[in-house]
Amino acid sequence: MKRLRIVQVLPKTTPHANNPPVGVPNASPGKQVLGTVPVEMDGSACFRAPAGIPLAFQALDERGQAVQVMRSVTYLQAGETASCIGCHEPRTTASPPKATPLALKRPPSLIEPGPDGSKPLSYPILVQPVLDKHCVRCHSGAKPAAGLVLTGEPQGRYTVSYNALAPRVSFSAWGRPGGNCEPLTQPNYFGARGSPLMKTLMEKNMNGATAASRLSPDDLERLVTWMDANALFYGTFDPADQARQQRGERIEGPKLE
Repeated sequence: MKRLRIVQVLPKTTPHANNPPVGVPNASPGKQVLGTVPVEMDGSACFRAPAGIPLAFQALDERGQAVQVMRSVTYLQAGETASCIGCHEPRTTASPPKATPLALKRPPSLIEPGPDGSKPLSYPILVQPVLDKHCVRCHSGAKPAAGLVLTGEPQGRYTVSYNALAPRVSFSAWGRPGGNCEPLTQPNYFGARGSPLMKTLMEKNMNGATAASRLSPDDLERLVTWMDANALFYGTFDPADQARQQRGERIEGPKLE
């Protein structure tokens, strides 16, 4: 594990699970990415986190992809210092004595913000610019490559490219046994590492190159961040702000965080 991504889970502010949805995953909670912090050689991390909001963590590999995603949330109160020894350790017994974690031998890290469009989450701002730069030239028009159109025009509740790519991401969805729902705790299952889309980007062509190798680190981070954020489209449950986001406009953020 190289870094830890901190994800904020948004409270539901409208009635019923999919009224309105924030993406194709059924009944998915809203999410936005606060950013990442470094992980030391011994697996420890120490950082300053905002208080009073639900936080979830994602353990990232050397490519910034989530190996495992947290299936619950944690909170901090103002001035509180919290620590953990693992998600599946006994809570009623103390951990055995061992060397001081490396992360505690230095000042706490500050969260490094994620790419533009990850807070508030906005597929048109986070992902579409990458597609416009690298993909739309071939994936558009009357005869798009592989029959796949990746343009950003609104289509239904989302956009043309989102409707084409979201089903190619391994996302978590409520109420659908098998497929994209289970196993919930299996590493490398959800997000970029488990997605057919990322596998396609990593496939080598006849020259030994991959599509991912033609992307800048920033562009690749944008795609990975979107996939690891459960392939959502919107960063708000507010219908008016969703309409703005679908048009590619910026919003201030969800009214309730």
